[in-house]
Amino acid sequence: MMDKWINNNTISKILALAVAVLLWGMVHLDTGTPSSTLTVSYDNKVIDNVGIQASGLDESKYVLSTMDTDHVKMEVRGQRSVLTSFFADNYQAQLDLSGLEAGTKTLPLVANLPNGVELVSMTPSRVTVTIEEKQTKSFDVSIVSKGKPNTGLQLGEPVVAPQTVKVTLPKSQLSTVAAVQGAVDTEGISEKFEQKRVKLKAYNKKGQELTGAVIEPSTVSVEIPVTQQTKSVPVKIVYSGELPNGLALSKVNANVKEAIVYASQDVLSSLSSYVTATLDLSQLTEAGTHTVQANLAAPAGSDKIEPGSIQIQVTVVPSNQVTDAERTLSGIPIVVQGAADGTTATITTPADKTMDVTVKGPQDMISNLTNDDISLVADVSGLEAGQHEVTLKIGLPKYITQSGNASQLTATVNIESPSTPAVTNPGSGNESTPSGSGNKGQERPQEGQSGQGGSSDAKPGDNAAAEDKTNPHNGADSSANGTPESGQP
Repeated sequence: MMDKWINNNTISKILALAVAVLLWGMVHLDTGTPSSTLTVSYDNKVIDNVGIQASGLDESKYVLSTMDTDHVKMEVRGQRSVLTSFFADNYQAQLDLSGLEAGTKTLPLVANLPNGVELVSMTPSRVTVTIEEKQTKSFDVSIVSKGKPNTGLQLGEPVVAPQTVKVTLPKSQLSTVAAVQGAVDTEGISEKFEQKRVKLKAYNKKGQELTGAVIEPSTVSVEIPVTQQTKSVPVKIVYSGELPNGLALSKVNANVKEAIVYASQDVLSSLSSYVTATLDLSQLTEAGTHTVQANLAAPAGSDKIEPGSIQIQVTVVPSNQVTDAERTLSGIPIVVQGAADGTTATITTPADKTMDVTVKGPQDMISNLTNDDISLVADVSGLEAGQHEVTLKIGLPKYITQSGNASQLTATVNIESPSTPAVTNPGSGNESTPSGSGNKGQERPQEGQSGQGGSSDAKPGDNAAAEDKTNPHNGADSSANGTPESGQP
C-alpha cells in the first residue's frame, strides 16, 4: 500500500510542495517581517575608538595639520545577530573637508555604519581641525658618505645632479628644514663612486627626518672621485749593533731609494723628510759583501708603506783598508740648552746662529748625509748671567766622525736674567732672542744627543741616522768636547 502512494505522481508533487514551503519559512524566519508567531531580538552596543576618516581636502595646496581628536565613541542598535557579525573597524566617522582653505574650523562628523545597524549616539559629534597651506622652497643637496674607501684612497667632493631640489611642506615646518641629504655607502671602494638614484630626505636642525616632506625630484645621481693619498719619501738607513773589532763599513747601498707612504692628507703633511730601515751590524761577522733584508718603518698614522722591506748591500772590510771621505755641511743650526729658569740665553756669535761642520766617514754614508743628521748644541747649564764662549757638542750619525779640531766649534752666548741688563754684541745687529734658541728646553728636535748635556724631544725616526757616533775603524766615540757618547739604535 505504501509503495503505491510513493509511486503515485500526484502524491510526490504534494510532498515536494510541502517541503519547499517549510524550507522557505525557515530561511525567512529572521527577516524582520512582523509575524504574529515570531519575536525578533534587538540590542544596543557601544564601540570605542572608532577612527575618523578625513576626505575631500585639496592636498596639492593644503595639509590637515591638527585635529583635536582622531577617534570617537559610538552607540549603535541592531539585531543581535547583525551586531555580533561586525567588528570595530567596520564602523567609521567621516569628516568632509571639501572646499576648505587654510584656517581653524569646527566640523560635523557623519557616521558610516554597516547595513542593518543604526546610530544611537556619537561622542564627539563635531571636531575642530586646523588646515595649513603648503609652501615650496628650493634647497641645495648634500651627500653623506658612510664607510671608508680602500687603504691609501681619499674621497673627493661629491658631484650631484641636480644640485638643488624643491621641498614642499606646511609653512610652519618648511622653516625648520636644515638640510636635504642623501646617503651613500663608500665602504671599501677602490675607484670612482657612481650611483644613479640616491634617495633624498629632509632634516631639521636636530637631525630629525621630516617625514611629511615632498621632495622634487626625490632622487639624484651622485659621483664621488677617489684620489690616492700617497707621498714618496727618501729611504734612510740607520744602524744598530756593532761590527766586530778590526772590521769597518766600506759601502752601504740599498736597492730602493724612495718609498711610497699611504695615509690621510693630515698624516702625509706631517711626515718627516725620510723613512728609515735599520741595518743590524751585529749580523755581519766577517769581511765581504753581504745582502741584508731590512723592514721599512711605517710612519705613525699611515695605512701602509710600499715596499715593506728593502735589500741592503753591505761591504765590510778590515779597518786598515778603509779610506774615509770628507764632506763639509753648511748652515747647521745651533741649539741652546740648559738655561736656568727665569733666564734667557741668546747666541750672539755667529750672528746667523749656524755653523759649518766638516765630517768624515765611509763614502756612501758621507754622500747621503743631510743637515738634519747633524746637531750642534750649546749647553749653558750652570752658567751665570753674562757673555760666555761655549764649546759646542756635536751629534753625528753612527760611523761618521768630525774632521778637524773639535774645540773650534764654539759660540758666544749671552745669558740674561730679569735683573741683569742686556749685553750688546757689537758684531750683531739683532739683540732679540731667536725662536728656539733662548728658553730652557728649546731645541731643534734631534736624536743622537743623549749624553750631550741636554734632552731631545724628537720622536723615534725623526733623526735616526744621527743616533750613534761610533768610529768605524776602532770603535771609539766622537764628540766635539771630547766626551764619549753612546749612540742608540
